[in-house]
Amino acid sequence: MALGLLILAGGLSSRMGRDKPGVPFPGPDDPPLIHRVAAAVAKLAGPPTIAGPDDYGTGWHLVGDEPGLKGPIAGLIAGLAANPSDLVLVLAADLPFPSPLLAEGLAEIAGCESAAQAIVPERAGQLEPLFAIYRRDAATDLRKMARQLARPGHGPSLRRTVAGLRLRRVSESEWRVRDPEGASFLNCNTPGELAEAAARAQARPDQGGIR
Repeated sequence: MALGLLILAGGLSSRMGRDKPGVPFPGPDDPPLIHRVAAAVAKLAGPPTIAGPDDYGTGWHLVGDEPGLKGPIAGLIAGLAANPSDLVLVLAADLPFPSPLLAEGLAEIAGCESAAQAIVPERAGQLEPLFAIYRRDAATDLRKMARQLARPGHGPSLRRTVAGLRLRRVSESEWRVRDPEGASFLNCNTPGELAEAAARAQARPDQGGIR
């Protein structure tokens, strides 16, 4: 079965001041940012599943958060459980430059290491769980761990929860062969970061696999 694609598009976008996945990118006449994310890996993965409140007019499969949980882990669990593919590429909706070469490399590792529940890059000593490949059945263990780690009124840490899986950690020396600048992990949380990313996209239109 083909590699699945899950785009996490929940969250309040409080620092941005408007809905991040729906922001026209790179300019006001362009499609929403979430379209760019999906287009970057379209040749590698199947039609996206969106974990979030809106499909942005795409008609893509939309799922809500895992009941009783908050934060990105809730979308991750629900999106994995609903995905038709055994292997799922997970991307945050605010990553304008996801490298298809890096995604392909993670998929190759997943194909060779069947015992791993997730293939997750590390950057500066931290897991990058929002550009990673998960096995669909990891949702069961993630659900259990997330409920154990959740605190009243707060969702569990995504990194801490994912760290409890059987991981194949991908070191910087490995992933930088395919994404030397680490552009895949640049996200847009604020208007300033969005403006910087838009300028980069206009100056380098081939970045992120978009032609």
